[in-house]
Amino acid sequence: MTLEESKEVIPMMEAMITQIEEQQNIMAEMLQEIQEKDEKLMCFQEKEERLQQLESELSELLQILPDTEELLILLEEKTDQIQKLTDENQQWQELAQKLNSENRLLQKQNSELLNLNSN
Repeated sequence: MTLEESKEVIPMMEAMITQIEEQQNIMAEMLQEIQEKDEKLMCFQEKEERLQQLESELSELLQILPDTEELLILLEEKTDQIQKLTDENQQWQELAQKLNSENRLLQKQNSELLNLNSN
């Protein structure tokens, strides 16, 4: 490669390196966001497990306790909790799907950048 060709190629390579660094910074920020959302998702999964425990406990109480007004009130409260958690679960599932899509896109972009960088 001649000196003149090098003078042309070096700025392009520097620009590519800058672009890759910017992409890596963006990816690092997105990874941080994904990790934070993963933590929230784990928290939700724990809540969902607790909800299943509550449902199990409720089933046991229904078998043990007589049919009373108090039991009906408790059942209504639990139903409301289940509905709220079900709604939250749907939102988390949608978020997880979006995060998975974003992650796949980032992985694809990263692979492309690595390929460009290695060439």
